[in-house]
Amino acid sequence: MGGPPMGGGIGGGGPVRSIDGARMGARENFVPQRPSGPQLGLPGRWWDDKKNAKTIALRSEQQKKMDEIFNANKGTLVILLGNLQHEEAKLESMTPAELQDEGRVFAQIDRVEVARADLEKENARILMLMRQQLDPTQLSKLDSEIANLR
Repeated sequence: MGGPPMGGGIGGGGPVRSIDGARMGARENFVPQRPSGPQLGLPGRWWDDKKNAKTIALRSEQQKKMDEIFNANKGTLVILLGNLQHEEAKLESMTPAELQDEGRVFAQIDRVEVARADLEKENARILMLMRQQLDPTQLSKLDSEIANLR
């Protein structure tokens, strides 16, 4: 919850964004930006956005529950994002001599991709919990809004 993106999708190699869409903002709000699979939510804190809430007909108790879900899990997202950034930094800081060692380079790329996948899976899990708060009509409206973004 990567990614940020988060916003609402899961990261697919694009830049990591905060939950509000800003690049590299406050660490506690990071989520991957672009999905590599199905997009499970709109960008950013879509459940708090007045326009989205009205379009999807979110009730205040649903928004509160989604905030609770996000807040209960954002610590894990921060840790996973930190892991991803650490592995990316190690790859980016490889010396010219290290870059000549194909095994070493590909091993580090693998570590980056594992860290990215861990973040993406956690983000997807959180978004699935949020989707479970919606009734079928709201899910249909949300999925229509997601489709309009593509």
